Amino acid sequence: MSIMPPSVPVLRGRKKTSLRFDGSALVLSRKDQEHHIPLEAVESVRGEGRAVEVRLWGPQGGRAVVHRVEGIGEAAAEAFAGAVGAALPQARQGGAVVDGSALVTVRTVRAEHARLRKRRWIWVGTLAFLLVHVVETVIVSAEDPALSVLIWMGAFCSGGLGVIAIRTVPFGTSAWRLRRDGIAVIARYDGFVDGMHVYRFSDLTGRPLAYAHREYRGEEVEVVYDPGDPFVGHERKFILSRKVMVLPMLLSGGLGLFMFVGTLLLLFTV
Repeated sequence: MSIMPPSVPVLRGRKKTSLRFDGSALVLSRKDQEHHIPLEAVESVRGEGRAVEVRLWGPQGGRAVVHRVEGIGEAAAEAFAGAVGAALPQARQGGAVVDGSALVTVRTVRAEHARLRKRRWIWVGTLAFLLVHVVETVIVSAEDPALSVLIWMGAFCSGGLGVIAIRTVPFGTSAWRLRRDGIAVIARYDGFVDGMHVYRFSDLTGRPLAYAHREYRGEEVEVVYDPGDPFVGHERKFILSRKVMVLPMLLSGGLGLFMFVGTLLLLFTV
């Protein structure tokens, strides 16, 4: 019977922090950020009890960047540090880099979390919407079955308008604010990482950042980011004005709410 090599553990620490090794890079995920750290940027990985410390190569005369993941099992920390440490010599064959942090790609995942929250509330609202109309249909049908058809016609119209309103609701940081206060830069394609096409750029301080999209957008894209929160960036062509984003939501949402209230009034007038 053949023996498989041990799998490198995925470390999950405190405050929703995780660290994994994909064979050529370390992926450090925090609450709102994800750091993609190539092995060429790593000086050492050490297990310290219930923590793992990742130290990057520092610039000449500068302080090295250190990332820590705490609150993990000692056995997992030791196994992870051993597996990554064994892969570091091969990654250093080209020589040590001057500044490891310059090779790190950082992208924000706040927008992705906002999408998930929006999707969750959509499902809750849809179930509540259907439940209200089912209960109303049962009650009204006992008095006049013909009214149930009218109720579901109203439900279909108000539900369709509600879907339009929800799809136009902005999520996460207000993208329209970037049209006035954002800083536009050219981001260049850096490869396909973790299912996303990554484009790299830097902020005014020279800190490397990244914009990721599920589709390939070309070798260069124009990205607009918030100088107060540079991890939040959007491609310029996707930034809509306030009127374009809000007016469809208000019009369709207002009409949908009016029709929904109208169907509810049938319950009290029968």
